[in-house]
Amino acid sequence: MSEPRGDGGDGGHPPGTAGGAEDTGAVLRRIGGGLSWNTTAQAATVVLNLGLTPFLLTRLGVDRYGIFALTASFRGLLSNLDGGLGPTAYRYFAVHAGSGDRRATSSLLATMLVLTALVVGLVTGASAIFAPGIMSLVHASPALRESGALLVREYMPIMFVGALRAMFQRIVMANHRWAYYNGTVIASEVVYVGLAFALVDSGLGLSGLVLAFAGSEAVALVSAVAGAWHFVDVRHMRLARRSELRDLLRFSSRVQIAEVASSFNFEIDALIVGLIFPVRYVSFYSIGSNVSSQLAGLPGNALPPISVTLSRTFGRSTLRDTLDEFVAIQRMWVRTIAAFPLVAAVAVLFGVDRWLGGQAELAGVVAAILLVGQSPLLYSGVMDTLGKAANRPGLESRYLGVGMAVNIPFTVGLAFGVGMLGVPIGTGLGQMASSVYFLRIARRQIAPDLRSFVPDFPVVPVLLSLAATAALEFGAFAIAPRGAVGLLVCALPAVVGLAVYAMALLGWNEGIARARDGLRAVRARAGARRGSRPDGGETG
Repeated sequence: MSEPRGDGGDGGHPPGTAGGAEDTGAVLRRIGGGLSWNTTAQAATVVLNLGLTPFLLTRLGVDRYGIFALTASFRGLLSNLDGGLGPTAYRYFAVHAGSGDRRATSSLLATMLVLTALVVGLVTGASAIFAPGIMSLVHASPALRESGALLVREYMPIMFVGALRAMFQRIVMANHRWAYYNGTVIASEVVYVGLAFALVDSGLGLSGLVLAFAGSEAVALVSAVAGAWHFVDVRHMRLARRSELRDLLRFSSRVQIAEVASSFNFEIDALIVGLIFPVRYVSFYSIGSNVSSQLAGLPGNALPPISVTLSRTFGRSTLRDTLDEFVAIQRMWVRTIAAFPLVAAVAVLFGVDRWLGGQAELAGVVAAILLVGQSPLLYSGVMDTLGKAANRPGLESRYLGVGMAVNIPFTVGLAFGVGMLGVPIGTGLGQMASSVYFLRIARRQIAPDLRSFVPDFPVVPVLLSLAATAALEFGAFAIAPRGAVGLLVCALPAVVGLAVYAMALLGWNEGIARARDGLRAVRARAGARRGSRPDGGETG
């Protein structure tokens, strides 16, 4: 399970050879394929949950939904307490896939399954034991606290199985099987939402959501094992040697700090809201946080295939080849997504209010604040994947640690000072601080001339798109009905704003030409399908 040097020394393949970085076209095809499939799965998840969220709010009530959201945040926090084994497996499986080492992949899988069972088993077991004490701190009635503790205990065995299943999924992703992976994600989400509707409606309440989660996990587990098995040789599924195990644990211990910091920066907020404010406010905060995460995740769907691409290049080549690939990918990344989180922030201010109505307008404000706050980290996302690919796991630990150090005092202080909205403001300040610090230490540890995302940020096109979106949102808000349709109506100005951004970025004439070419391509494909017989042959 030894790793190629990838350090820029003589041990790597020279650029331009079979062992060097892939050509730009191949890289873009891999990233584009991963992005399209990841986005398809996420879009399906969003559509399914558009109906599920108001249904649960109505059936469970705001307070019980708040308990459900609080336990979901607690699960999110625990899911990253795996000793850093998840991100470590993600990186090393991709490196071994890049070098075509099936034996190392099999040994790594066996090692990771054993380590995960030990670490996650301890975490989930302790959480089940101490669940009543944890929930006793929540600002809720005794009955709701008892329901929350029971919910945590019921979730723990499912989380344990999910941690083991994730190791198989990482093998699938490392080999760029994005279509298969996302197909299984959609299937498991369909099972979850379908069971949630049926079981909650039958009167099972919170326990029905646990059963829905278990059914979803069963589908994900079977499909993950089936998808990964092609890349595993059972004869070599043995524990890693002591020296290799030390390397894995060294990497994972550094990544674990980053995972804990990341969890605190995203999951601790709901817990803080539950400790300071009535539990119903957890409902609004969690909805807003989920909306912001889903929207930021749309462009973020490109980061997993980018991470795999850079890790595979590092696995078969040199650090210099990896850096060259990074510069090209980052420029494309920043110029593509620059307007998206800011335009989305404007849209959710109006859209969430129309979707859920009433006090849920707080959720829209939370989502907008979080989107603005996390945009610098989204822009520097490619640099983050470079740090892991180039075997610098300490980078993420340090910059997220700084974000956590800023986040917690500001979040708590602002919560007492300005109310619940102080929580997302404090989180946004922490994310901005960590982004600034990240560039500084990345240049120190990877390369002194490492390029920031700032020179690639197109300021004028972004401002034009924001102005267009804000102007149109007032009109859309006035005519939008309540419910999911109203949310979609308020999303239309954002689509126009992003179109304005694309036109301003490309130049009006070039933008029109590209749009026209795209429409012609769509029409040509549609015509080709109409001209095909049902058996796949061509008509006469």
